[in-house]
Amino acid sequence: MQPGRFGTGELLPLTVLAKSRYVVLEKIAQGGMGAIYKAQDRRLQDKVVAVKEMSESAIAPAERVRILDCFKREAELLARLEHPNLVRVSDLFQEGDRHYMVMEFVDGQTLEKMLEGRAEPFPEGQVLAWGEQLCDVLDYLHGQKPQIIYRDIKPANVMVVNGSDTVKLIDFGIARFFKPGKRRDTIELGTDGYAPPEQYGKSQTDVRADVYALGAMLHQLLTLRDPVLIPFQFPGVRSLNPRVCPRVDEAIAKAVRPAKDKRHQSIKEMREALLGDGALPRGKQPEKRPPGKPAQKVLRIDPDRLDFGHVVVGGSFPSWSVSVDIPPGEKATLSTDVLWLHVRPQNIDKSGEATVMVSPRYLKLGRRSLKGLRWLTWPVRLLVPVERRSSGCVEIKSKSDTTRLPVSLIATPSGGRVFLGWIGAIFLVSAEVSILGMILLALLGLVFGFLSI
Repeated sequence: MQPGRFGTGELLPLTVLAKSRYVVLEKIAQGGMGAIYKAQDRRLQDKVVAVKEMSESAIAPAERVRILDCFKREAELLARLEHPNLVRVSDLFQEGDRHYMVMEFVDGQTLEKMLEGRAEPFPEGQVLAWGEQLCDVLDYLHGQKPQIIYRDIKPANVMVVNGSDTVKLIDFGIARFFKPGKRRDTIELGTDGYAPPEQYGKSQTDVRADVYALGAMLHQLLTLRDPVLIPFQFPGVRSLNPRVCPRVDEAIAKAVRPAKDKRHQSIKEMREALLGDGALPRGKQPEKRPPGKPAQKVLRIDPDRLDFGHVVVGGSFPSWSVSVDIPPGEKATLSTDVLWLHVRPQNIDKSGEATVMVSPRYLKLGRRSLKGLRWLTWPVRLLVPVERRSSGCVEIKSKSDTTRLPVSLIATPSGGRVFLGWIGAIFLVSAEVSILGMILLALLGLVFGFLSI
């Protein structure tokens, strides 16, 4: 069968394209201006490919030139790029008023599809694994000359390969080259909720636009809050999902700041903020992974993070047993990065259990924040303690690998300490008020004495 002349997404199974080179198997996606088909490439031993279709008749005449230009630019862009988290384009052709792009077929589903009907946020470790790969591929794009700004990070444009954690960035229709000195973008494009303020024509978009969009998407994956509902407003991730560690919460909060000068200034900087010490050193390029084969950790630890909850300062020593798997024949060294955290044993030569302990005497409490009359209420801030979130990590290091176990807790003051703090603060504030009252009376006495002379 040959394709018809109207609309898009009308190709039936067994339709042939490009002089019988490609045979359509099924339609796998349909959009307002295009469709994607699963097809076979007869010249490459029936290799399965994806064929993206764009029909001129499906586009309004006023938009036709711009949309077709984006379609061709996307194909030309992807054809010269090579990264394990990008789909590869192998062909571009036209038949009548229909334009086709042939690309790598990805057996998976988009994050948008995975979000549908989901009742709980994705696990933090899972989201960070996806985020790390997206940071790598965006850093690759930003490192091109000229820089390539993706401009449309969102769940619909990220594909997860079935049976793995590998993600593919798809749909480069509005990606653009960064042009230094240009005040604003010629075309204002993007997706509401994920696009930063400057993408609406206020200034030219640069790499920080991708920082914002990636932060918005990671926020959604960790909270299930759709950013489209209230654009430019992102409550703290931990306020919606307390299981997320403070480091990730702070990294995302900085990424989605409306003012681009206050965000992470590069994807590398955002990557380091998200992953902590696990981020790649500056200037080191990410090691490319074969498609469908995500990096595997040699060292494994269960659970992958610890949250001790509320720990009373000066109280008992809470502990937690963790399971550590190390490669046969290797030894591992365990260490911590904060004074209040201890791990035993510190050296192991086979898989087993280790104990992570908290020493409450080294924990620091927070200070109460009061508004107004700060000069009078300083005793309250000084003497009345409040809870404080603390975080650290246990590092497990062997000859072949290094992994980290994030640890978090809330340092809590004892009831007695709070009570004594309030007693002391009230006493000092009362003394202040009494002294001020006596000074005021003395001044009034001097004034009246002076007036009576």
